[in-house]
Amino acid sequence: MTRVLFVGMTVPGSRTVQRIRTLREMGIEVTVVPTHPEGATYEDKPSLAERIRYRLRIPADLGGANAAILKQLAASPYDILWLDRAVAIRAATLRAAKRSAPDLRIVWYAEDDMMNSHHLSYWTERALPLFDLWVTTKSANVQAHEMPAKGVRRMLFVNNSYDPALHRAVVVTDAERRDLGSDISFVGTFEQARAKSLADLARAGFDVRVWGNGWRRASDRPAGLRIEDRPVYDDDYAKVVCASRLNLCFLRKENRDLQTCRSIEIPAMGGLMVHERNAEIAGLFKDGEDAVLFDSDAELIARCRDLLFDAEACRRIAQNGHRAVLEGGYRHEDRLRLILDTALERHR
Repeated sequence: MTRVLFVGMTVPGSRTVQRIRTLREMGIEVTVVPTHPEGATYEDKPSLAERIRYRLRIPADLGGANAAILKQLAASPYDILWLDRAVAIRAATLRAAKRSAPDLRIVWYAEDDMMNSHHLSYWTERALPLFDLWVTTKSANVQAHEMPAKGVRRMLFVNNSYDPALHRAVVVTDAERRDLGSDISFVGTFEQARAKSLADLARAGFDVRVWGNGWRRASDRPAGLRIEDRPVYDDDYAKVVCASRLNLCFLRKENRDLQTCRSIEIPAMGGLMVHERNAEIAGLFKDGEDAVLFDSDAELIARCRDLLFDAEACRRIAQNGHRAVLEGGYRHEDRLRLILDTALERHR
């Protein structure tokens, strides 16, 4: 049996938690080392010291993960040490891990653009040559002048994935449709470009609803734009998607996103996805058949207007997108199996 020492942020709503559960369902023995204090959430406000350390790219090891890793490795043998965007783990910890277990494979997994200095901590940058496999959902990062030029020896690009236990079509009641749904919905963190697009949609006469963190910063709130100013996770997330006629997928510009977790999760839940256009997403979903793509706010408004007047097109596109994801090998299990096979293939 493959044994994984899994290091990551296991707060409520975290995709890290989904990956851990999926590995266990696959028959993998998983020991978890949290990178955060007990009881932490995504909504916790960082202290002044934490904010300063973040800007200096030297995050504190708030959960004591470095020591916990070495303690676990001393107590039990593992095949893989998996760092799930664990940016506070030191190079010294990984070197000590290798000394104690020379056959240990060290794997990095992240869904952020690690060329961005906001994401790549000083600790992680020093440790780059120590990883046996570096896994990314950012296709740009695998280019020779990006992460390989920083010292990463072996890279694997993967598309995003979904959790069938959470990201699935659900039946919503009339009350849930009123409480959670809208003609147009967006689930995600505040970003100024997103706020402008959503305000433009509302000014064009659409009923728009927004869920996520940070939206108190949105100052432009025309009639028709309803900002909930709270996130939705797991079952509530699925209900929002299934209760809404159109579901927007904006990409984070500072992360150089070409796809994001919502790019797969929305169609997995049976939602009609309206997504920013680029070549990568167009290679995963056919525009007008599996999803609807747009380049500008003007095109977004026009395409939303056409869709909301064509219920049959909405039904057909949503069904096609749902089928494309279910049949396309986008489950967490599919993705994790590929990563584990790639990480361990040197021992076969």
